[in-house]
Amino acid sequence: MDRSESIVTRGFLLKYNQMKSSFPRWLIIFTLGICDLIKNNRWLTESFSPSVSRSQEFETIRHCIDLAILLSRSMIVTFALDWTAFVQYAEQLSQMELEIDDGSVKQIKRERKLKNWFCFVSLISYVMNYKNSFLMLKLNMEIYKIFSLLVVIVSLAAHFFLIYLIIDLCICLKAAFRYINNHLARFEETSPKRMLSELRRNRIMYSCAVRASQEAEKFARHYIAWFYFQFILFFIVNIVDILGPKNAISVTFVLFMILDMITAGYLTLNLVAVNKVSTEGMEDLYEISYDLKSYNLQNENNLFLNRMLWHNVGFTVSNLFLINPNFITALLSFVLTIALTMANYLYK
Repeated sequence: MDRSESIVTRGFLLKYNQMKSSFPRWLIIFTLGICDLIKNNRWLTESFSPSVSRSQEFETIRHCIDLAILLSRSMIVTFALDWTAFVQYAEQLSQMELEIDDGSVKQIKRERKLKNWFCFVSLISYVMNYKNSFLMLKLNMEIYKIFSLLVVIVSLAAHFFLIYLIIDLCICLKAAFRYINNHLARFEETSPKRMLSELRRNRIMYSCAVRASQEAEKFARHYIAWFYFQFILFFIVNIVDILGPKNAISVTFVLFMILDMITAGYLTLNLVAVNKVSTEGMEDLYEISYDLKSYNLQNENNLFLNRMLWHNVGFTVSNLFLINPNFITALLSFVLTIALTMANYLYK
């Protein structure tokens, strides 16, 4: 690996030159876009259902949800992923030269190791669960059924490739904002000219990190929206199904629910952390203002503080909702309310 390469571009599985080309776009289109279009998942719907005694209406609803999710993901990965914004993110964040800061390098490497293990174990767990469900069908191993399983595995691998990328965006953005926060925490009172230069340098770095976060958000916003959309739909349907009368819950179904919740939880923690860490330096910045005597220093500090007060840094759901702790709390409350209301209405 080239030692001059930015640490930001070292966590993509593929080399950065390949990531800048059209290769990842076409890779995702062929593995997710086309696989989702050709996937015949009727047997999957029947196999992964938690209930052995379910109404035909519920079966139809669940199958329609599966098809809607597959088609929507196919459209998103084909038309909505902005790979130009992904390259702009890498170029923008590389300007901060995080690789020269030992603390940032250690943090990024530590979180990337966790990310690697998480994605690898999760992918293997999903594949094994799908394989077990496939074997439980008790059908002859015909060619088209084997092909269907291979399509599922390929689409899973491509899905986790995108999750892997999005989490890496979060890791590097968190490191960038913490790098700035550490500078603010260690800000020293020296000559006005030197203090102004240091404060302006920190504000420029913050602006660079914000620009990078905007490009990262532009790249991932629609896939993140799809991820939460499908998670919420399946979660509601599964809760309603579990609360239904005389349901036999399979181990495979429970494992799928656990894996889905763990994946959603890990991704959400990283997405929320970007928003949270972007304003953690606010108190230090406010305390710096105590010792600022000149107008230029006060003005520089006020500009920096006002930018942090916007609280609009981070990822969104299709540019509609900023993913922060308040949004996640409201979302969980909404989903649980809808699920319990539907169960009460259907099984009263």
